[in-house]
Amino acid sequence: MFNRICKSKSGKRVIQPGSTYKIRHNSFYYKEAQVFPSYVMTGKNFIIEKSKRKMVAEDLQKILEKHDI
Repeated sequence: MFNRICKSKSGKRVIQPGSTYKIRHNSFYYKEAQVFPSYVMTGKNFIIEKSKRKMVAEDLQKILEKHDI
């Protein structure tokens, strides 16, 4: 959804297309804010797929570290 909003305003995506697990280690920025591609935490597949839970936890940890929280 974030890409859709940005594309409607500027004509460009912020996050490149691709599988989340492949692009999540890249850096993406919207204006001066860093944007983190991650998984939506809903649905039964999130409960089943432990790797997605681990990746979301890693992404959240990066955000916390970046902001010294």
